[in-house]
Amino acid sequence: MAGKKRRTSTTIKLSEANEAGVSTKMARGLSQFSSHILYPFANRFQLPVDPLAIPELLVNILSFASNSTLASCAVVCKPWSRVALDELWRNLDSVFPLLELVVDMEMLRDLDSPTPTVSQRLSSKLSRVDWSRFQVYAGRVRRLSYDDEDLYRDDSTVPRLPSKAIAMLCFHRPSGIALLPNLETLKWSSSRSATAILPFLSPQVTSLEVELTGKVQAVNDFFYALAGRIPNLESFTLKTAIRALDIEDSLQRVISTWTSLETLKVPPYYLRPSILGAVASLPNLTTLEQDYTHCPPYDMATMLQELPPDALPKLENFGFNGNPASATQLAQTYPDLFARLNAIHLNAADGINDVEVLEFVGHLGISCLQLTYVSLNLCLSPIFRREGVNPLPVGVLEGLFPCRGLKMLEIGHPFPLTLNETDVERMATAWPNLTVFNANDEPDLSLPMRGDIGNSLSVLQAFAKHFPMMAELGLFFAQDEVPTFSGDLYPEFEFHRLEGLCVGVSAVPGGKLHDVGFLIASLCKVEPEIRSGVSNWYVGLDRPEWEEHERQWEETSKFLEFAMRTKDAGRARIEGMGQ
Repeated sequence: MAGKKRRTSTTIKLSEANEAGVSTKMARGLSQFSSHILYPFANRFQLPVDPLAIPELLVNILSFASNSTLASCAVVCKPWSRVALDELWRNLDSVFPLLELVVDMEMLRDLDSPTPTVSQRLSSKLSRVDWSRFQVYAGRVRRLSYDDEDLYRDDSTVPRLPSKAIAMLCFHRPSGIALLPNLETLKWSSSRSATAILPFLSPQVTSLEVELTGKVQAVNDFFYALAGRIPNLESFTLKTAIRALDIEDSLQRVISTWTSLETLKVPPYYLRPSILGAVASLPNLTTLEQDYTHCPPYDMATMLQELPPDALPKLENFGFNGNPASATQLAQTYPDLFARLNAIHLNAADGINDVEVLEFVGHLGISCLQLTYVSLNLCLSPIFRREGVNPLPVGVLEGLFPCRGLKMLEIGHPFPLTLNETDVERMATAWPNLTVFNANDEPDLSLPMRGDIGNSLSVLQAFAKHFPMMAELGLFFAQDEVPTFSGDLYPEFEFHRLEGLCVGVSAVPGGKLHDVGFLIASLCKVEPEIRSGVSNWYVGLDRPEWEEHERQWEETSKFLEFAMRTKDAGRARIEGMGQ
């Protein structure tokens, strides 16, 4: 999803996978698979004796293998080694494995010191490097992630990669040899000068994601340096908290050169007139979204009200800033553009009057019937608190009922949206294919609210009944409700594939951790992940009790896990008795 994401993340490092050791279990498993399954198939169709000798088949199988398994397969035989190493080096989550081919990483520890000895030693080392070996592995890399805060290893004294090391590497490599000649996707995160990225750029790069947290001048230098280096770029994502006003000249210049660009993601408040003019000229752009990793300051000039003539001729996915009233006017002014959209993402920091919100979604329900994804970030910015705001009525859903193909709906608002079983039943009638629904699970509780707010936990039963194929569900639950679990782990209606239950800043209803965990388990065929806390949409004030709420949901997840194991064991026993 392009919109809401929790502020926590998990990253699996290549070094951690490699440290799992080299096991031959997978190799033996493939051999047995070949003997019992593929050999009869090969004999029937008169294929070669060993089906795993077919490169295409081996490539397909090893594409599902873990890094440790690939390392094992690389030492089986020469044909397996080539395929396994290609797959192992295809996606690198760190630049360190590459540099290990040519330099002792511990030499980088003091490279930024004024003492010339370390630099001289590194230069001497690089002058004697076997570049043919480096190129064998570098040519396999298709995707690279770089973060200048990454550690070499968890216990390493090398904290990050000095830009001087990249410069020396480029200086000593033979002329004409590209550093990574087949690199297609590059993800780069830097809090310092981003010039170290330049050696990794080439016309082969089609996807670039950069997170720049350094100074304005460094970011401007970065964009000026990009010009002409990646002419075939198809996807670009920018993550930064720097104001668009400070870098708009360099950014719009480089964007205008990417005529092959199909996907562009920029921070909120970035579509200033000059940048929008460059974006609007892109002939192949199908996706224009906002990335909420960082949120720059509010900028009135980016509240979209008009577009250049004949802008965005192929756009299908549109994310922009504007209040509901201006968004309605925009949709009315450019009916052809909005009529072909499959997804709309509105980020409104002000003017979220409930009447105007209803007018906007009502217009979408009339003129944008083909929508499959609607994302409404109506989280009132702190600088507009004086405006006041009212809870959204259920009519915000009803306005979109004519969009029968809707699959994903996300709404962020300072007040929670409260639903009953009738509301859920009507939603199911209107949107039979809805798989993602997230409605105000993180209200701004610093605002005055009347009485106990939020949904009853019993509404989950209605969602399980009417949306059994729901994949992600987000709701804010009432704190004072005291739920009861009947003890039945096998009710008539269940979620078949619920992956995530987003509870936002809810407390565990009634503080009944055990009952809530077992009740959720009873409604699921597979164990969902309970996701608590605020997302990258939230702009309100943090509350001291939220830490305790998250702890309670973590404990509830343990009861959920235990209940799911009990449920699965019981189901297996019942199925065994029926055979």
